[in-house]
Amino acid sequence: MAKHEHLLEVKDLYTSFNIPAGEVRSVNGVSFTVDRGEVLGIVGESGSGKSVTAYSIMQILQNPGRIVSGSIKFKGQELIGLPHHQLQKIRGDKIAIIFQDPMSSLNPVYTIGNQIMEAIKLHPNPNVMEIFDHVIKEKEEKYKEAIKAKKSVKEIKQLKEEVKIAKHKKANYPHERALEMMKLVGINEPEKRLKQYPFEFSGGMLQRIMIAMALVCEPDLLIADEPTTALDVTIQAQILELLKNIQNKMGTGIIIITHDLGVVAQLCDRVNVMYAGRLVEKGSVREIFYNPRHEYTKGLLTSIPKANDEKERLIPIEGNPVDVFCLPRGCSFAPRCKNCMKVCLKKYPTHINVSKTHTTACFKYVLDMYKKGKFTNKDVKNIVGSSYLGNAAFTPISRFDVLDALNDYKIAQGRYKKNKEEGKLSNEELELLKYKIKDTRNNYKRAKRDLSISNKNRKLSRKERPSMVKGDMVKHIREAKKRVKESSDNVIKKDLYRYLRNLKISSYEIDFKYHREFVAIAKEEYLIARSFIKGIDKDDRITRTKVLSEIDAKQRAYEDAEDKYNRNSTLISKLLETREKLIKLNTKRVKKAIKENTVNAYKEFKGKHLYFDKEEELNEYLGSFEYTKWDCDISLTRQNINSLKRIADVNERKIHTLRDRHATNKEIDDAINTKNASLYEYWFKRGDYEITQYYKMRKAIFVRQIRRLNQINKHKRRVIFREGGKDNGK
Repeated sequence: MAKHEHLLEVKDLYTSFNIPAGEVRSVNGVSFTVDRGEVLGIVGESGSGKSVTAYSIMQILQNPGRIVSGSIKFKGQELIGLPHHQLQKIRGDKIAIIFQDPMSSLNPVYTIGNQIMEAIKLHPNPNVMEIFDHVIKEKEEKYKEAIKAKKSVKEIKQLKEEVKIAKHKKANYPHERALEMMKLVGINEPEKRLKQYPFEFSGGMLQRIMIAMALVCEPDLLIADEPTTALDVTIQAQILELLKNIQNKMGTGIIIITHDLGVVAQLCDRVNVMYAGRLVEKGSVREIFYNPRHEYTKGLLTSIPKANDEKERLIPIEGNPVDVFCLPRGCSFAPRCKNCMKVCLKKYPTHINVSKTHTTACFKYVLDMYKKGKFTNKDVKNIVGSSYLGNAAFTPISRFDVLDALNDYKIAQGRYKKNKEEGKLSNEELELLKYKIKDTRNNYKRAKRDLSISNKNRKLSRKERPSMVKGDMVKHIREAKKRVKESSDNVIKKDLYRYLRNLKISSYEIDFKYHREFVAIAKEEYLIARSFIKGIDKDDRITRTKVLSEIDAKQRAYEDAEDKYNRNSTLISKLLETREKLIKLNTKRVKKAIKENTVNAYKEFKGKHLYFDKEEELNEYLGSFEYTKWDCDISLTRQNINSLKRIADVNERKIHTLRDRHATNKEIDDAINTKNASLYEYWFKRGDYEITQYYKMRKAIFVRQIRRLNQINKHKRRVIFREGGKDNGK
């Protein structure tokens, strides 16, 4: 029995981005189909995963984006896992995409003609090329026969010219095809426009160019990612009309990605509503617009202004989009839903059939149907029981999943062979069993592929971790330097000491649980687990799978422990280095502030010709002058600093001694922590000592200058009064 084959079939697609802040789960278990000649709309807020779904289908995700698991079949061919050279043959030729921003998608240094013709040259139409080759071959044969038959020179020249013309037409085909597409999308003066650059076109014309580039190879599937973004209403209508005409003319399947429900109503046959990486409702345009069943879909529709009621107030969806770094345990829309229930916070609902073509994933719909008597208690329990935790979909695939898929495949094979030998089943029933074999085989291959992808992603993620930690540290260190710079002028010593003591230079915490001894134990357990596999028979799949799974778990534990230990070591060493730099920076800034305060005070004293007649008044002024807010420790001496340095050196030598004696890793790590603490104490005290010495020096200079200036100003004032003049402050 033949099964209907969809043009595109996406099943359980999961795509995520691993970044320092966490895992961004952009696409979370998306499944849908597209048939030839059908227009499917995917709608949702910005950040809901619509564009990432399109890029996953095209296989053009950039690192750190990865397809975690799932299946993408185009005309029955699995795209995930295809080699790059095979994907290149499909992209642009069989599946094409119109990107959101044509200005940034087109190359500004190449003409429009070059960019359109590039796709034609990469994916030449085999039927057209075959016709051209056939014509050229016929012309060449006639030309050769004319030479052999020794026909007239005029006739031979004519045949030679025909060969040249035929070859020229073949070479000029990309240019002619580009002109044809420019005319198709409504570009005036296409011959002239082909020679122009992207900056010479308006936004609407550039969007038409992108459509022409996407359709030049007559793809079977067109993905239009926000095709009407940043266009005025008139141009939007033209672009939508153009897509509709092209779809009718070529029978192309189209996926429209948009957040504009007006575009969906005008162009689409079916609609998928997307929120937080999941499809929350699927159905025809009429079903979604006139009978929405998910609370998010209802919210989108009520936020659209209506032309028939001027007084009606728009009702926006309250709250902010869900945090992609920490998806809720239950329904992603629950934090913003007015009708949220307890079950919504605990579980994510599976898709429930509203009609043959309409499904929704909402517990509120289940409650409504239960109140109307269409769902029984048993139905509700089955729906809640079949629901899952919101993040459960990201559980990594295991070897047991592969083994289960293999067992299903073997069982299907055995059942088919047995029934075929007995001859009791009809041809249609045997065909169903045969299809079951094919389906289980594909599931087995997919499970193997997903396990391989999972292992590959884990290795890639492990390689990327150091650079992620480094980038995160750079950002935090830059912020710490900025904070110290801004606060050094009026910083209090206790506050700085506390700040540097608790300084964090990364989002990652330093976990002292992962020391050398812990890593060594994890490695030993991993090696012991590996030794067990040698004595197990290869035919004993269950035992081998158990042992290999145990080895995988021990390996992951060892690698995680090693990575976290290395990360801790990097963070600790960088933390010490950062503390030293910040203390030096603070010392420099405080010294600069002391100098500026004394210089400014001296200039003010001199400019205003201030003086004190009495020594007590002068001493009171000098005593109350605030050189700095830094609490200088006058008792600190060079001997104190040297003793702290000696303590740090002793702790350093102790580490070398412990290593020479082959002490335990825990003892060595404790000694390193003690050394780091003593170094921090030494650096801070040394900075404090330098500030104190500089403060003493500047204070002595300032006191001497003010005393001398006071004597000068007193003498000038006496001379003025003695001569009977007036003091004008000059």
